[in-house]
Amino acid sequence: MIKKRKLSKLAVVGTALACAVFVLAVGATSFATTSKTDLAQATHMVKVPGGTMTIAEGAAAGPNYIFPMMGLQYFSVTNFDLIYLMFRPLYYFGVGNTADLNEGLSVADTPVYSNSGRTVTIKMKGYKWSNGETVNAQDVVFWMNMLKADATSWAGYAPGPGQFPGDVTNVVANNKTDTVTFTLDATYSSYWFTYNELSQVTPLPVAWDITSAGAKPGSGGCSGASYTSVKAPISATTGALADVSTSAKACAAVFAFLSGKTEAGDLGTYASNPLWQVVDGPFRLTAYDATDGGATVVPNKQYSGPVKPSLDKLVMAPFTTDSAEFNVLQSGNKINIGYVPPQNVPVYRGKTWCATGPCVGANNAQLAANYNLSPLYGWAINYFPLNFTNPTSGSIFKQLYIRQAMQSLMNQTLWIQLYESGYGVPDYGPVPVIPPTDFASAQESTNPYPYNPAHARALLSSHGWNVVKNGLTTCVKPGKAADECGAGIPKGAPLSFNYLYYNGAVSFNSQIQELQSSWAQAGIKVILAGKSFGDVVGVALPCSSGKACPWDIANWGGGWTYAPDYYPTGEEIFTTGAGSNSGDYSDATADKLIVDTNVSSSLSSLHTYENYLSQQLPVIWQPEGAYQLTEIGKNVCGVLPQNILLTWVAEDWYFCKAAK
Repeated sequence: MIKKRKLSKLAVVGTALACAVFVLAVGATSFATTSKTDLAQATHMVKVPGGTMTIAEGAAAGPNYIFPMMGLQYFSVTNFDLIYLMFRPLYYFGVGNTADLNEGLSVADTPVYSNSGRTVTIKMKGYKWSNGETVNAQDVVFWMNMLKADATSWAGYAPGPGQFPGDVTNVVANNKTDTVTFTLDATYSSYWFTYNELSQVTPLPVAWDITSAGAKPGSGGCSGASYTSVKAPISATTGALADVSTSAKACAAVFAFLSGKTEAGDLGTYASNPLWQVVDGPFRLTAYDATDGGATVVPNKQYSGPVKPSLDKLVMAPFTTDSAEFNVLQSGNKINIGYVPPQNVPVYRGKTWCATGPCVGANNAQLAANYNLSPLYGWAINYFPLNFTNPTSGSIFKQLYIRQAMQSLMNQTLWIQLYESGYGVPDYGPVPVIPPTDFASAQESTNPYPYNPAHARALLSSHGWNVVKNGLTTCVKPGKAADECGAGIPKGAPLSFNYLYYNGAVSFNSQIQELQSSWAQAGIKVILAGKSFGDVVGVALPCSSGKACPWDIANWGGGWTYAPDYYPTGEEIFTTGAGSNSGDYSDATADKLIVDTNVSSSLSSLHTYENYLSQQLPVIWQPEGAYQLTEIGKNVCGVLPQNILLTWVAEDWYFCKAAK
């Protein structure tokens, strides 16, 4: 997900010995856990029921999409913040400050694996939709049918028979027992399948199985179809999907309606459209501003979960810049949960992760009277993609030595101290290093390309480039030999690129300007264009067949949060043809190593994969700063620990006051 960890308990029930070996390995990680409730608040504060709580949307504008099955341009933290409040996934993740399976907030019992891991049986809990219908096994089949018919339009898509949903040969609902059974095409790691595949499923109500407003629920013909009847083969050569059966065409029509301009595409009707009022989460939407994404939700009285919301209303207040939010935050009475920009807190030079979670430095003096500072680090990596398909620059980006030179000009330590106020860690590869876990290898935790402008210049010179420091480097020796520029790069080609970036945060603007200066030391010129978060993400899409993709470099500032793909195996972002592979990186070895992580239950497979990509640079790694420096009002309880998956468990939040 555009912007885990000790796994404290077995997340799945299986019979394969390999799965047990994997769980033992994970159990050795050094992840500190915390309780769900802040002990100091629990001891000294008492609940004040009701009230309207306002939370400032951080890092970008507010949510701009409501349908849970979405493409990469909408696959963002802010959208999932809203969606998960209203539409609960089959399995919810995040316990304390871990990414563990949250059994209590899931709408189904933990999956049971049998038949050497090729059969997965799931028992639904009997949650209710707000219209009175049961969240049942058939609702899971509905999601899977839709996904099968529209896989290439989904951000979580990864091509191949070993990837979701290509690895699922059948999905059958048993209405008598309210169970759904998945049949897989091979034996996979049951941990991976639960944390990265079943985690992607969100049951859909039959009320959404329509192709026109006001139509009879189920009339679309998708929810009741058998999974095997949905025939939608994907061409191995073009990657295009073809809906060939009646059921597949029906599901495609339902998807087109739900995602089209009159439904999910009509932001102005989000709060009034009766479709989006059919919810199974703890809240429902009552107000939405199509201009900036501001939203208001109220409790769903039919919510079946273990904790009912205490608040009367939750208001999401978006800000396009961090300075605008900070100005409002200083008043102390308009925002209950907000964030302080890094440039507005004292520099913190201590360690990042303490015994009970993220370490905390001094708060901003103007905020300390009304708020408590709590850094939030996501289960995430940070990077920016290069467009390998660009007709001009793509051939340049495909040269590993070019990417090595670029990475050698990335001063991550400087960025953290100068622009993140010390709240951050360097990022050298595809597996998060914060929170500390055994998932991150020793090699990936060490910088293979330390900051070294002289080394970057030497790399370029030795490969046929005329390096002009603080000027423009050009290719003077074209060709494919080891000392030449590389395939597809003509003589005179310049190292000059358009650089699109998110410009809503002062600290991030400064980082990009520093990078521009740093790359200039090797004659790499970047032409900066600052845009909104949505504009950047909307451009940095995988290149569709036959469609021109002219962008060079895009940086939305947040890289990737491993949610709802919680095991950091990378199939969604680095596999050839994957739905969230923004730059269309393609490497046969990487593809094979990713598949190995999906079928093997050994940490060594993950380590081999991450070590390879840390060296190969499918993207340019940049520091992973705190997702936000959260400011929590002193009269607000239930927020800590914050979910490292960056989603809100807002039913736990409430106003409080000091006990007498």
